[in-house]
Amino acid sequence: MSVSVLIVTYQSVHEIETCLRSLLPQIKQLEGEIVIVDNASTDGTIELLRNFEKKEDAITIIYNTENRSYAPANNQALKASTRDTIFYLNPDTQIQINTIESLLSMLESDAKLAAIAPQLRFPDGRIQYSCRRFPKHRDVFFNVIGLSLLFPQSPFFNGWKMGDFDHLSAKHVDQAGAAALMVKRDVLEKLNGFDEVFPLFFNDVDLCYRIHQEGYSILFYPYATVIHHAGISVKKRPTRAIISSHVAFFRFFEKHYTHAFEQVFNLFAGVLLYLSIPIRIFFLLWPKRPQSKRNHL
Repeated sequence: MSVSVLIVTYQSVHEIETCLRSLLPQIKQLEGEIVIVDNASTDGTIELLRNFEKKEDAITIIYNTENRSYAPANNQALKASTRDTIFYLNPDTQIQINTIESLLSMLESDAKLAAIAPQLRFPDGRIQYSCRRFPKHRDVFFNVIGLSLLFPQSPFFNGWKMGDFDHLSAKHVDQAGAAALMVKRDVLEKLNGFDEVFPLFFNDVDLCYRIHQEGYSILFYPYATVIHHAGISVKKRPTRAIISSHVAFFRFFEKHYTHAFEQVFNLFAGVLLYLSIPIRIFFLLWPKRPQSKRNHL
């Protein structure tokens, strides 16, 4: 068993070193490899990566001269990789001891299992809810009007984000985020990797959807853990991220809900998604009230 870890970096100088130092011992033990694609960083990431590249034979780095976005860069990394198992990993992660070996063992134990995801945790130890069901049109409505927030544990009103699942037990799921997602190479090659119609968001949702269409399953495995500093990449360009995520959400419906009667629901969901963009940006830019001195006593 061996693995190719694929990492896409962009302005990741403050995250990637910690990620690589946590990752390298396990990769060397398994005789695996790390393939990194940098999307034309200008913050010192390239210089840091070159230092690692000189010292570590297990690391291969592709330096793009322009930002090709997440999905195309991962497809570049997939083509450059050589192992039979692929582990997509964000640069803002830290791999815990024996995580990769545990995931590999479980993935190889079941021929119908195409992908496996570890439990993600925030740096303070809290569990991240990283698994979701495939979205339905009603989920857009529930999220826009706030019902998913009012009933966070409801399998109906917050079913898409799996508020009813505590992420403490192993479970076959619809989708798991690509912040840390291990997939069999032969399945990825059959599906041609990520669909670049989704350059930044929903590429992992689309990939998981196509995995299920091929008759495979995806396992959430909480006995292997990864620390994830969630949201770092989004915070670097928050307005662009909001717009891109809403556009990608609509594209997902357009790609996978193609029956004539579904087009009406696609249009309805699309209108809600596009109308909610300025609302989210407004609250994003709304100045935060400074805490009073009393709060610090």
